[in-house]
Amino acid sequence: MEARNFKSVAFGGFDKEEVIQYIQKTAQENTEALEALQRENGSLRAENESLRTQMEQSLREREDAAKKETEALREQIRALTAELDELRPQAQSYREVRSQVGDIECQARRRASELESATTMRLNALIVDVRRQYQEMSSAFSATAGQAAAELRKIEVSLTQLPRAMDQTGKKLEEIVSAVDNQKK
Repeated sequence: MEARNFKSVAFGGFDKEEVIQYIQKTAQENTEALEALQRENGSLRAENESLRTQMEQSLREREDAAKKETEALREQIRALTAELDELRPQAQSYREVRSQVGDIECQARRRASELESATTMRLNALIVDVRRQYQEMSSAFSATAGQAAAELRKIEVSLTQLPRAMDQTGKKLEEIVSAVDNQKK
């Protein structure tokens, strides 16, 4: 609030009209400031809600994508497991033939071993890839959630400070009104 010097009159102290105009002007400025703060509060609340909605939508989309990708990877694992289960009996069959035909047995063993190794390698690589993707998605989710939480905390701090500023403005207005009432007496 600005310091104000009022014109004094010959009798009775200050020029009452000037004091009243000053009080009315100050009251109008305080009302405008309060309305501006209320508009800003509404705007911040709307922005907060919009950010919350966007964050929730983004998280749902990521979760849906992760579920789909996980299901696709599970299907790949099932297919590879089925292929591995198919190849194991063949390997056993080749082992049985070994006693009868040495040359066939060597080829069969080599083929079964290669197939099993390749399938196992593919399965292991797929498992490593799934784990890596899961860790990346988990890290991205944690980072996004952390950023969103930080932004929400900033907004919350701003919103919690707003009522205090409004209370202080209201107290100052009450002091002015009280001072005016005391001067009238």
